[in-house]
Amino acid sequence: MRSKVMLSGLIVMVCSLAMATAAFCEGGKFSGIVDAKSTLCYPLELTFKRPSGVLKTSFAPVKFSHGQHASVACVTCHHMWDGKSEVQGCAEAGCHDNLKERQEATSYFRAFHDKNAENSCLGCHLKANVARKDKGQKPLSVAPCSNNGCHVAAK
Repeated sequence: MRSKVMLSGLIVMVCSLAMATAAFCEGGKFSGIVDAKSTLCYPLELTFKRPSGVLKTSFAPVKFSHGQHASVACVTCHHMWDGKSEVQGCAEAGCHDNLKERQEATSYFRAFHDKNAENSCLGCHLKANVARKDKGQKPLSVAPCSNNGCHVAAK
C-alpha cells in the first residue's frame, strides 16, 4: 500500500513538473504546487544571423547549442551581463557593435573569431583543443572556415 501511495505521489510530481514547462520562463510560480526560486530561460538551439552591415560571406550561418556549452559560465561569453538584466546580443550598442573593422576590440567579427580571447568562440575552441589533445580526444573542428564545427556546410 505504501509503495502505491509513493508511486502516486511521484507520478503527480512528474506530471506537475512536465505541465509547468509551459510557463518555464515566467518568474515565481510556474505551476500550482511548485514555487521556483529561479528559472532558466534561454534558447537551447539558435542560429546566428549576420547583422546588416557585416561583410557578407558564403559561409553557412552558425548554429549554436547552449546545451552543448552548459559547462561554460554564462558570463564567459556574455561578458557584459550583470547576471540580472536581460542578456543583450553581441552587436548591441556598447559591446561588439563595430560591424566594419575586423581588428578593433569592439568588432563583431572578433567577438567570435579572436584566437587569443577565451570568451570568443574560436579562442575557446582552440584552448579546448589543447586540453582535448592532452587527453587523446578528437579536436573540435575549427578549420577550414567554410565547413567546420561552427560554419557547417549543408549536405
